[in-house]
Amino acid sequence: MVRLKKKVKKKLTILLLVILCGFLLFKVGTFIGNIPPDDNNKEILNNKNNKPQEEEKIKTYTASLIATGDGLIHKPIYTSYYDSTTNTYDFSEILTLTKEKIKDYDIRYYNQETISDDNKAYSSYPIFNTPSAFGENMIDAGFNLVSLATNHSMDGGATSAKISATFWRNQQDILATGMFYDEIDRETYPIMEKNGITYTMLSYTTSTNGLGASALSKEPFILNTYNEERVKKDIEAVRDKVDVLIVAMHWGVEYNQDATTEQKNIAKFLADNDVDIVLGTHSHCIEPWEKIDDTVVFYSLGNFISNQMAAETPKIRKVGVVGMFATLNIVKTVDKEKNTTTIEIKDIGADLNYSYRGYNNTTGKNDYLVIPFSKMEEKYLTNYSSVYDEFSKILKKYDDSINIAPLPSIAAN
Repeated sequence: MVRLKKKVKKKLTILLLVILCGFLLFKVGTFIGNIPPDDNNKEILNNKNNKPQEEEKIKTYTASLIATGDGLIHKPIYTSYYDSTTNTYDFSEILTLTKEKIKDYDIRYYNQETISDDNKAYSSYPIFNTPSAFGENMIDAGFNLVSLATNHSMDGGATSAKISATFWRNQQDILATGMFYDEIDRETYPIMEKNGITYTMLSYTTSTNGLGASALSKEPFILNTYNEERVKKDIEAVRDKVDVLIVAMHWGVEYNQDATTEQKNIAKFLADNDVDIVLGTHSHCIEPWEKIDDTVVFYSLGNFISNQMAAETPKIRKVGVVGMFATLNIVKTVDKEKNTTTIEIKDIGADLNYSYRGYNNTTGKNDYLVIPFSKMEEKYLTNYSSVYDEFSKILKKYDDSINIAPLPSIAAN
């Protein structure tokens, strides 16, 4: 019984202490609450749980890229978009769906297959000269990264090549490279920046169709023809100055839907020299893509726009009208604690595109339209589902991990 009292007495003592402490805490809290705020305690009182913000140790930057193939302007195309009353050309109608397709991407690439010298008569295959209005319309549509080194770069000789290079260099906020108007221009490497990511592009062709040899021997700066020594020197000049290095390659064999041994060897060389992205053109048809170590290689993006549906053989007619929009994300991660910066090329994707031509009874001219397969309709291509399957298999031949945008009917489901 005594032991029990002792226990009761102990409990009462503890209870009294708890009540007393609670009373004192209440008084202290009331006192603090009545202190008028001043410059020293205002922030503390308004942010009772305020803690010093730690410096962000890891920061991530992202830029998206979309790339398409050859802007190949045959005579039926430029004559269809000529206005005789104003003596001007306007190709914007061709780009209606393209403009919508590329608008949300940061870096937007295409290959300018043909030169533009407005001082000379415009012409088509085999010697091309395209109205510069096409380039202006492509810029207006949103393209800001342009490759100029192609097998048609010397079609008009040295003078036309320099004029074309000057036209592109005069465009604002555009990186266009591969052709140059003088030696200083050739040795200048423009560096662009988007979302905290710096990048540049080098552009080369493996062929000039046998044209311009004499001019290039005298002024080799005019055109970037592929040479390992030259390419390695260019890469060394820019590699440490940018986060991302892109190389545009005009290579391969026309209408060949597979990469040649030469293409694969060049791709391996570029990968070994730390190129991040390789964008291939020239074959006028889609070729496979693959990754070589960390280097993303698209061997051929196919045609963006052309009149090759009128070509003689069924094979050329078929492959010449199907190209693609390649897409990817560039992710830059800066770790301040480790003092490291890493670059990843992620989310590799594509949307096939179709170069449509239809006769307009009202104007008596052709209508052209570049149509992403994700927006395809039967009125443009009745068998588009089988064409989609065929060319998707080509693109996935080396690596099937690419995400190809589905057809409209599939996307709806």
